[in-house]
Formats: sequence, C-alpha cells, structure tokens
Amino acid sequence: MSLSGPTSGPVEGGRALFKGRLLGFPVHLDLSFMVVMAVLGWMSTYGDLEGMIVWLLITPVAVLVHELGHAVVARTTGAKPEIALAGFGGVTSFTPPRELSRARSIAISLAGPAVGLAIGLVLVLVDRTVAADLTNEWAWWALRIGIFTSIGWSLLNLLPVLPLDGGQAMREFLPGDPVTRLRRAAIVSIVVAVLAAAAVYVYRPGNLFLALFLLFFAVSNYFTLRDLSQNRSVSSDGLRGPRPGQTPETMIVEMLWRNQAERARQVMHTLPEGVTIDLALHGAVLSLTGDPEQGHALLEQETARRPDDPNLAAVLALTQALEHDWDALIHTMQGPLGKLIPAPVLDRTMVEARATGRDDVAGRIAFLRSQNTPS
Repeated sequence: MSLSGPTSGPVEGGRALFKGRLLGFPVHLDLSFMVVMAVLGWMSTYGDLEGMIVWLLITPVAVLVHELGHAVVARTTGAKPEIALAGFGGVTSFTPPRELSRARSIAISLAGPAVGLAIGLVLVLVDRTVAADLTNEWAWWALRIGIFTSIGWSLLNLLPVLPLDGGQAMREFLPGDPVTRLRRAAIVSIVVAVLAAAAVYVYRPGNLFLALFLLFFAVSNYFTLRDLSQNRSVSSDGLRGPRPGQTPETMIVEMLWRNQAERARQVMHTLPEGVTIDLALHGAVLSLTGDPEQGHALLEQETARRPDDPNLAAVLALTQALEHDWDALIHTMQGPLGKLIPAPVLDRTMVEARATGRDDVAGRIAFLRSQNTPS
C-alpha cells in the first residue's frame, strides 16, 4: 500500500527493524510500519491470535512487492531506487538522471498497483480451487489477508487522490503546466476523497477508520491548494510590465518566481546602459535559460563572497528548485545557507516539487525546514 506515492524520500528519524537488499534495491523496514500494521491488524482480524500473526507476516510482504513494482520500472530510467516501509505504507525513493516524461511517470505510478492486482487475482483463483477443502485456520487467514492486501489495497491506491498512486497518475494525465496540473489534481482529489469517505460512512459504517483516512487526504489536498493560492504568482500568466516604482531587479525576481526565466533574460538584456543587477540574480537567469555553466559559476562566486546573505540564499534555492536540481537544493538546505532561506522561498520550492511529482522532496524540505527553525 504505497500511500505516499512512488517517489517518496528516505525515512527521517526512523528506527530500522531491518536493512538489507532485495533484487538489488536497498530495503528499510521501520518500526513505525509494524506498529501501524499491528493496529490495523487488530481491527481487521478482530483480535484473533492466528489472524494477527498471519497479518503481521503478510502485510510487509504485500507492501514490499507493491514497492518492487515501482522500483523495477523506475530502474529502467537509470535511477537507483530505494524502498522504505514506514508509517502507513511503503515508499520508493529515486532520483532519475533526467526529467521524466509524463508517460514514464504514469507507468512508474501504476506499476505497484498492477503487481498487487496480478498477485491478488492468482490468490483468488487459488481460493476458488481449494476453499471447499481448506480446513487449516492458518491457511484460511493467509488467503483472506493475501487477497485483501493485494487487491483491496491496490484498488485503494488507484483512487484519483493525491498522494496515492492513482492520484499521481491522474495529475500527469491532466492538461496544463506542472503547477496547473497540481492545482487541478488537488481539486479532483478533494472531491473524490470526500465522496469516497461519505460512501464508506454510509455503506460501511463499521469502517470508520477508512473514512477518516480518506478525509485526511482531502484535508492534505486542501492545504496544497492553499499553498498554491499563497504562491499564486507561480502561475503561467504573463506580466503586464513593471508596476509603478518597481525596480528592474524586483521585476526579474518576480518573473523568476513565476517561472518565466526567458522573459527575465529579455528584460535583463534590455536594461539601459549603466543599470546593473545583482550578480547572483544574473547567474540565476543564465542558469535557467540555457547557460548553466556561466550561471552556476556566478552563483558559486556570490555564494563564496556573501555566505551570510539571505538574499543570496533565496536566489540560490529558487534557482535550484526551478532547475529541479533537488539534490543540490537539499544540499544547500543542509549547509550554512539553509537557515538563511526565507520561508516564502521554501514554500515556493515545495510547490515546485509537488507540481513535478516530487512529494518526497517537498517532505524533505519541510523536514529540513523544521530542523533549521530555531526552537
């Protein structure tokens, strides 16, 4: 049950029960996963001892097989996926060597549920073949739980609700630029999650936990919409020219904020003679408009020259987010500049990460932000 999508990050502050490799993929089994599974198992098996034991044996395997589906397809991109079982589900972390196409992203998202459904159908056939002759209680529980976790959880994951696998795929199917797709996907997610929660409450009143779980997704997507609203300047609409009193530098910053680097470069090239802009801002524009070597050199120069400048930290973090250089952004946040990056810029980087399907990066940014905030 990959409730965090196929591109989630490593476990922060987790306690490993197992670390190893499977099919070449690093695997982390966290204590939090087994605790949650124990609670769910008690509810699902009504406290039956045999059922609980089988549940705790099968659920890690079911979730791991699901994540292997994501990981195997992700590896075809040249990435090196890692799998973690933590909290409410499994997560597969990977950084592709290049920006993924929408079709490839959809394939990775749907691979996990596809594997689960395939295994579930086999178990259904086995159940129909041997059910009449099945007298062993352990085997009975194994089939029931195996079918439930493979088919039931896969169908849940296919709901068009972020951050489920179906929501990840739905976002890529929607038209528009990445931020527009994220906004539309969040709206669809809220509607579907609320309707699904209502249906569970009406038709399966005993499954209140699932209804609350779905409502949690609705609330999560509401906050995504709120963040997008607060960062409404990231939309792709054009600027109408400088406002009264607006300087060339603030105009260029606003264009970069809107992800309009090409227009920012045009403005930069048409500045009157004698008008200069901040060298870090110059480097950001160059980096985002096809001249990364010179742009990065300017940014590195200014980083060395102004190690305590929050404006430099803001420009650097925004540039790395717009380049989708998530490793560099995380490195920056972990370094001395991390504490200097303004909160609105961090919000903007999280919006960009979620818009491009990197919910894992948004989570890492949020975590590092909490670490960098003085208590």
